[in-house]
Amino acid sequence: MMRKPSRPRPHGGEDSVEPRDPAAAAAEDAAPTAGEDGGELTRGGATGATARALTKRTDAHDRVVSTGLADRLEERRRARGRLRRGRLLRVAGVLVVTAVLVWAVLFSPLLALRTADIRVTGGGADVEADDVQAALEAHAGQSLVRLDVAALGEEVTDSLVRVKSAAVTRSWPHGLAVRLTLRIPVAVREADGGYAVLDGEAVVLETTAHKPDGLAVIAAASGQELSESQVSAVTEAIGSLDAEVRGQVAQGRVSDTGQVTLVLASGANVIWGDAADSELKARVLAVLLGQEADTYDVSSPHSPTTS
Repeated sequence: MMRKPSRPRPHGGEDSVEPRDPAAAAAEDAAPTAGEDGGELTRGGATGATARALTKRTDAHDRVVSTGLADRLEERRRARGRLRRGRLLRVAGVLVVTAVLVWAVLFSPLLALRTADIRVTGGGADVEADDVQAALEAHAGQSLVRLDVAALGEEVTDSLVRVKSAAVTRSWPHGLAVRLTLRIPVAVREADGGYAVLDGEAVVLETTAHKPDGLAVIAAASGQELSESQVSAVTEAIGSLDAEVRGQVAQGRVSDTGQVTLVLASGANVIWGDAADSELKARVLAVLLGQEADTYDVSSPHSPTTS
């Protein structure tokens, strides 16, 4: 037999809680309550003592944070200062070392020239090492770095007439190496009281009382006064010859128009012509002298003749 359904009981029963009025609940929450220590509770439930403790803790925390930040800023400032001082010291050190090196290299005796350490080659018997050392004596004590070697070569050339050119190089730490190229005497010309010895550029190397052997004489017609260009034309012609052919030339003459004629020791004549193509003429004459003749005409070196 089926049972009759009972009526549903209301929810909650004796343990159920009746719904609160919202306005009354808000008033109860906002009202101060007493804590266990008897103090007045705040709205969040903390007592006044607890709140003051929390406030002090917060203040202490803020002070710790502030002090830590200030310390870090101060430490960073000091570190920057040390870095700047270190850089300044390093720069000052580099400047001092550089100044010392410059002084040592340019002005100290470390690399100073000593004339006794000047070595000379190519001077032969005509120019000795003492002559070159004397010419460069004014530069003794100067640093090799400061010396202009090209200018030193010109000084040697200007001081010693026998020197045609001088190549100067440094010889560390105190010397120089000087390589000389000398002027070669090729002819003489009568001068007051003797003979002027000339090279191929008509530079007077010396004057002697007697005619040196083996040098051609630059002759002039009676009453003729040779000009500088005329003398140079003869010396250039003789100077272009090699030593063997030059030794065969006894005399050199020149016309008013600059035409040169050489007289060999054999009595033969060489029609040289003007000063053009002197080197080519010299090579042609060296070949023609292999033939016996009274006259060798090389004035037109591309079509020389003998007779």
